[in-house]
Amino acid sequence: MLGLRNEITSFNNVNIYIDLLLNIYPDAEVAHSLDKLDKDYEGSAVRVRRESDNQEQDIGFVSNLFDFTSLEAFVTEEYDLYTSDFSSSGGLNGLNQSGTTITTNYSIGGEDDAARFFVAAEHSGQSFSTLNCAKETYSVTCDVYIPSTNVAIDKVTIWTGYGAETFATTEVKDEWVTITGEVEVTSGAVIRIQALASSGSINLPTLESDEAFYIKNFDVTTTATNAYVTTWYDQSGNGVNATQSTASRQPKIAVQGTYLGYIENENTQANANLRSSYPYVAGQRFTSFIVGQQFGSAVFGGTNSGSVYYGVAEDGSAGTSINGIDNLSYFGNGVSVADSREDVASLMVNMALLTTLAQRPEGSATQTLAMGYTVYTYNSCRFKEYIIYNNQSVDREEVEAYIMEHYDL
Repeated sequence: MLGLRNEITSFNNVNIYIDLLLNIYPDAEVAHSLDKLDKDYEGSAVRVRRESDNQEQDIGFVSNLFDFTSLEAFVTEEYDLYTSDFSSSGGLNGLNQSGTTITTNYSIGGEDDAARFFVAAEHSGQSFSTLNCAKETYSVTCDVYIPSTNVAIDKVTIWTGYGAETFATTEVKDEWVTITGEVEVTSGAVIRIQALASSGSINLPTLESDEAFYIKNFDVTTTATNAYVTTWYDQSGNGVNATQSTASRQPKIAVQGTYLGYIENENTQANANLRSSYPYVAGQRFTSFIVGQQFGSAVFGGTNSGSVYYGVAEDGSAGTSINGIDNLSYFGNGVSVADSREDVASLMVNMALLTTLAQRPEGSATQTLAMGYTVYTYNSCRFKEYIIYNNQSVDREEVEAYIMEHYDL
């Protein structure tokens, strides 16, 4: 019965799982989904990498639905990015120097083991140091001391670059001040500890004497990070997992600790997609059921040497959307899609079901399944599900109705 695939019936306190899509319509060649497709499938939905420390974890299902709670717990697990130890000359612990000279093991204001940020009189301009970080949310604690003998250096701020993500600024003189809180890194890729002039400018006037400020107890931990998909597991039983081992090419599934609700590719690098070993063979007809969205140009299909097998473009342009299938007669579309690329492109602006009935022209090279984009002109798409049946061996309209009811499309 449609609409019941994720419900659980209880009988004598024993849970009975209703048949799922692959139980009702078996023999799929490839079946990738963020929800469970086979009640007997014992694997996970995806394997994800969190950006803070590059640790990976499999994420599965709860009551046949994607276990986003476990995903969010994984990506919000606290990770110690930086802890200061300024008691020795080697205690910078990776803190970079730029526009200033940092020395350790200083005693000032009644405190030991401080780091001194020093700007020599013959230099002018900025005085700051940077700690490389990803674009995520951080918890920051730092003690700051500003001597009143400074002329140009009047304040010290912690910020993340030129996107106005100021964490905290202090101008208290001759005493240690503790600042703590959270900062989101949305522009730039560094946390900066920087001297300011009295005007608040990072451009100091030409110094007439040596000036400095001091910090200690500087700690940075992540409280919410991004997560990327390294593997989208195949639930068909054929072991055709879609993978991406290059970190910069992996699609996102969580941003700053929050599940997106889909797998998202963005146009940040060529060949940024999930690829599998499933072959599109010349002369072989197949049916693809894709639940997704394009919010730029999107690619749904196979790839070989960077060439796209089939896809849709933002403006519906046939000239840029198809490479490798040159005959529209190979395409037929689902119950809510007309037989034109323009309509396909228009439909996929929102999350929708795209059904393609396709065939590789005879004599064409075999290509493999790719989800995402393969060149810069193909980009920015989202996926929830991707299922392929060979030779249209399934009742397409029944499967479409099933999928559309499940996703409320």
